[in-house]
Amino acid sequence: MEKTNVFKRSFASIKAFWGRLLNKLSQWRYDFMQTKPMLFLKKVFGYLPNLLANKISYRKRQALWGFVFVLPLIIGFIYFFLLPFLVTIVYSFSRVENLGLNSSTGEHIGIVSEWIGFDNFTYILKEHSTFRQTLTSSFTTAFFNVPLILIFSLIIAVVLNSKFKGRSFVRAIFFMPVIFNSQAVDAAMQTGAQLAAAMEGATADIFAQMFNFQDFLIDANIPVNAVNFLGTTADQIYDIISYSGVQILIFLAGIQSVPKHLYEAAKIEGATQYEIFWKITFPMVSPLMLTAGVYTVVDSLLRSPLINMINVFATAGVRKLVNGLGDVSYYGIHASMSWLFCISSIIIIAIWLFLLSKLVFYYDE
Repeated sequence: MEKTNVFKRSFASIKAFWGRLLNKLSQWRYDFMQTKPMLFLKKVFGYLPNLLANKISYRKRQALWGFVFVLPLIIGFIYFFLLPFLVTIVYSFSRVENLGLNSSTGEHIGIVSEWIGFDNFTYILKEHSTFRQTLTSSFTTAFFNVPLILIFSLIIAVVLNSKFKGRSFVRAIFFMPVIFNSQAVDAAMQTGAQLAAAMEGATADIFAQMFNFQDFLIDANIPVNAVNFLGTTADQIYDIISYSGVQILIFLAGIQSVPKHLYEAAKIEGATQYEIFWKITFPMVSPLMLTAGVYTVVDSLLRSPLINMINVFATAGVRKLVNGLGDVSYYGIHASMSWLFCISSIIIIAIWLFLLSKLVFYYDE
């Protein structure tokens, strides 16, 4: 009992001490702010805001503060995107040379560019050994990945939205490929890349010997074109799953935002789950297909081997043109490849936005 009273008295004394200390600090701060120098600074720094408040209407002040908050974004857009964008255009039509460092001062001398027209594009499209083929294959894969990944993601999102035991664990499993495909994990696991590739190849050979999916479809009298498409899709099932993590979350969020009374009314009317999906779920989440489709295209292209091929030319160097007397620089080749990559990406995104927009249903309309 005595120990309890000692603790209570000690706690009360500490609490009283902190209370007195905070009161002293508060009083000191108030006295400090009332001194003549601080009052003068307060008047100086408050002059412009008070002037604006008196001279400018409330609506204009809102617009002004909106511009102030957007200003860092505008500066970042101009400095980090617009200027490099314009420089890339110039470099794609130029031979660029880095003059290096001054031997005496150690300062960078600068970069010199010489206009050479379409020589960079001529090199990468006609004289480069693999760029054109890699560009075609990468964008063909990215184009056909969109319907496969969207269909798979929507089906998995519908399944994960239903109630069953261990639903949170299953959701985490489907999102794990997004984490494991990050740059940090990829860099940490590069030491075991060869072993993983060997194991994957051995596993693929084992399953190929056990069951050949394409031979099974051919024996079932399926057309050859359909067999090739389904066989390619089956071979890419791991990539489809690993690319679908974010899309599943997008569709899952969209499904959970569908008004519950629509499902309740459909069940009262005796609609089946198949009819509910096509009449309610699919139309309500269809606007999200545009977002998921753009993300799928960009994600597929950024994972393609074309990126590594472009980055090879990000350093200094010069290439002789086979059909011509001039030469082109690595910087110019890099800029030209980047532009072709960008233009092709925009074309694919535009095509899929046009196609997916035909399936979109807006509930508010």
